[in-house]
Amino acid sequence: MFDMGFLELFLIGIIALIVLGPERLPKAARTVGLWVAKAKQGFESVKTEIDRELKVQELQQQIKEQKEQLAEDSGFSDLKESIKESGSSLEQNGNSIFNESTSISSQIMDSAKDISSANTFVDSQINDHGKISSEEDKKHD
Repeated sequence: MFDMGFLELFLIGIIALIVLGPERLPKAARTVGLWVAKAKQGFESVKTEIDRELKVQELQQQIKEQKEQLAEDSGFSDLKESIKESGSSLEQNGNSIFNESTSISSQIMDSAKDISSANTFVDSQINDHGKISSEEDKKHD
């Protein structure tokens, strides 16, 4: 803390002996010693707390750097982009399949209508032919 040599401490002790006297000097020295101990303890706890905070910050910085390096090394960014591209490709393929199925469905519906109208036409022709045959049979009789 303070840069005090033996000569300075000896001089302070002689002045304290003269001012306080031999009866009060031991009690005063004990009190001063307690104050110095408390001050040292306070400074030491502050120093320890600052050291802890610095170590925590260093560790957090190292963790952050390692995460970034791990992400770069393991190719997560490439994997993420690949997954996005695959998702958009799947979406496009799904839309294409949906459009094709809608087109096929409408073609089937049109074909079904054509078949239905053809069946109706054939039925009417059969009925008409049946009527013509029965009229001819009646004429021959």
